[in-house]
Amino acid sequence: MTVDLHLSLFNFEAGGLQPDGTYNFAPLAQAFLDGPHPDLLMLCEAKFWNARGRRPLHTAMAHLTDVTGRPYVGELHTGALATAVIYDPRVLRLDAAEEPEFPDKRNLARFSLRADPTYRFHVYVEHWPYADGEQRLARARLLATSGTSPTPTLIAGDLNSTSSGPHLPTCDWTTVNASIRDYKGRHHNGAWQADTRAIDRLIGTWDTTTSRRVNSAGYHHLAELDPHAPTPLPPTVNGPHGLHIDYLLANHALLNTATVVPGTYQVHIPPDNNPTTWPSDHRRISCTLRIHPTQGTP
Repeated sequence: MTVDLHLSLFNFEAGGLQPDGTYNFAPLAQAFLDGPHPDLLMLCEAKFWNARGRRPLHTAMAHLTDVTGRPYVGELHTGALATAVIYDPRVLRLDAAEEPEFPDKRNLARFSLRADPTYRFHVYVEHWPYADGEQRLARARLLATSGTSPTPTLIAGDLNSTSSGPHLPTCDWTTVNASIRDYKGRHHNGAWQADTRAIDRLIGTWDTTTSRRVNSAGYHHLAELDPHAPTPLPPTVNGPHGLHIDYLLANHALLNTATVVPGTYQVHIPPDNNPTTWPSDHRRISCTLRIHPTQGTP
């Protein structure tokens, strides 16, 4: 038996919050007009959704159900700019939510497959600091311990930093305003370049001699496992100085039980350059994992 699990990652700008304090979920629905409709959506930037009694989460799920026909349910993590998991309960069962008192259990959802309840996996939905590379690296160090875990684990989110490699988009750092250049850039060996330390801590540094990554903590970028993914990989944000900063990362245990369906990794690029028509400042990412359940997972 195999199970195709359709994944989507989306950083929904400000969680739909408008300047007048209301919420607009039409852009969220717009982002999911095109298939594949996700079995599991990992969402970032749920701004004040907790403070509003989680009503925005339920409204968001209702809009997504209207668009896709799926009976979505979800779980909202803690924080003013929270992350969330929204999923089809016919496909997945949520076994446990985050434990915010413990740093390594924050933003963590634990799932099992409906088709095979013995198959369990973990999902971290992360939104890392946009202006502090040291904080991003510290979080990567903590999550790196799950790279060699026997439990299949996925890290998904707006990680606000890119990784090394010639197939990743870059920018001319001299054109980036000096007041924000060090948010995602780093001055190294006399020149400005992308700060790739946090992502590379998880998936390894790109070795230009062998054209592969070295010194991985056990995680792999799903885009790099799809032989039909575009090269170079497109930016995951809209607008100028676009970098590839939204990631779907799988650990060894997940890839021992699942494969990326070729041609399914996609960065959904808006059809025009008019910011007023974009669903968000970030682009939706989709990928399908073909899971081969074994006799059970830890």
